[in-house]
Amino acid sequence: MKSVRILIVEDAPAMLAALGESYRAIFAAHGYESAIEQASTVEDARRLAKAAKSNPYDFVSLDVNLGDTILTGLDVLETLKRFHSAWMVALLTGVETDATVDETMGKSKAEKLRKQLRRDAYARFPAERLQVVEKPSSRIPATESQRLLANRLEQIALVYEEVGRLRYVFRPIEVASLERVKAPKGTKAKRKFLPTTATHWQIRFNCGEIRTLPDMAGFRTLHYLLSRDADQSVTPEEALVNDPKIDKTKGEVPVTSADPVAAFFEAQGIPWKGLTSGEQQKLIRAALSLKFERYGELRGYQDEDDLAPSEEDDLARILRELGPLADAAETAYQRMKPQDGQDARSEAVETAMLHQDGLHVDSGNYDRLGTSRRGEDSPAAQIFRARMKRVKDYLRENGFADFAEHIEGYVQSTGASWSYNPQRRIEWTT
Repeated sequence: MKSVRILIVEDAPAMLAALGESYRAIFAAHGYESAIEQASTVEDARRLAKAAKSNPYDFVSLDVNLGDTILTGLDVLETLKRFHSAWMVALLTGVETDATVDETMGKSKAEKLRKQLRRDAYARFPAERLQVVEKPSSRIPATESQRLLANRLEQIALVYEEVGRLRYVFRPIEVASLERVKAPKGTKAKRKFLPTTATHWQIRFNCGEIRTLPDMAGFRTLHYLLSRDADQSVTPEEALVNDPKIDKTKGEVPVTSADPVAAFFEAQGIPWKGLTSGEQQKLIRAALSLKFERYGELRGYQDEDDLAPSEEDDLARILRELGPLADAAETAYQRMKPQDGQDARSEAVETAMLHQDGLHVDSGNYDRLGTSRRGEDSPAAQIFRARMKRVKDYLRENGFADFAEHIEGYVQSTGASWSYNPQRRIEWTT
C-alpha cells in the first residue's frame, strides 16, 4: 500500500475530527495508508510548514478562516510554497458564504477576502497543484452536509492521484531553434539560418518547479535508470552505448578505420584498444541488447512481407545506429528466429548474445580483480562513475541539489551492474 502524509489545518474541533476520519477512509479506498498531522491555528500551521522543508507533506487540507484577525490560511499557503513543503493543497473553506467571517475579521476585510480569495490563492501556490473547494453550507441539514463533504473530498483524492504523476519528472524534450549557416570566408553572402532541434530535459524533483536544462553526457543514462523497474539494472557498457559522447541525432558514426567495430566504440569515447577481449565482447553484447528487441521484431515483419512504411523507416534508423554492429545483429536474429516450427532461442549466440546472464560480477562494487587480487573498475565502469559525478555536479550548479543528493544515495552498484533503488517508492515521469 502506498503512503500519503497529510496535514489538516482547521480551527473547528468537530470539523477537524470529521476531516481526519474522512480523509483516512477515502485515501484508504484509493490504496493509500495515511499519516495525518493537524493544526488549528495559523501559527501552528506555519511552524509545521517550515519544519516540513526536508520532508514535504504529500497533501494539505487548509481552512482559510482560522480565527485570527490578521492572518489567514492564505498566509499558511504562502509559507508552504516558500519552503516547498507541500505537494498538493486543497483550500477547503466556507469563507465565500460564511457570514461569521465578518465577526472575526471585520466586515470590510471579510468582503475583500471573499472577492479576492481565488485570485490571491492561485497567486500564492502553483495552480496545477491547488484546489479551492467550498465547504457545504451550515444552513443545510447535517446529513446532506456530510454527503456533500464526502463527495468533495472524494474528488480531491481523485485529483491528488492524477497530480501525483508529475511530482517527479525527468524527461527529454525536443526544442526547435534556428542555426546560422556560416558563409564562406571573404564573401558577403546574406546570412542564412536552418531549422534545427536540440534535446533538453524537463526536471522536477519533489515539490519544486519544473525547469528545463540543456542535454549533457550522462542524462540519458540517468533517464534509463529512473525509467526501469527497481529489480532491473544496467551495466557500465550498456550505459556508455546508450549515452555516447557524440550526438547520435546528427547521423550515423563515420567509420574510417580498418577495424570498423573499434572505430564505432572509439567515436563514443570508449578506449576500445585498451580493453581485453572479454571486455570488448561485453560492450558488443550491451550495444546489441539496447536495439535488438525492436530490430528482431521488425526483421520478423520484413520476413513475413508485412512491414509498414513507418516500420521500414524505423528499421533503417536502427541499422544506422548499429553501424558496423548491424552484421552481428543480423547473425543473432538468424540464430534466434524459429526454424521449421522450432524456437531456436536456446542456441548459443556467441558474440551476439543479448542476455545479461554472466555479466554480473559478485565481487563487491568492482568489475574485475586487479593484479594484486584487489577489486578494480573496468574502463567502462570508470567512465560511468566519472560521468555520474559530473551529472550530480551539474544538477547542483543548476538548483537541483536535493535531486543530486537523491541520486547519490539511491543509484547504487552491486558488482558490475548499477540500479536505482529508492527506499520510498517514487514514480518518475520519464
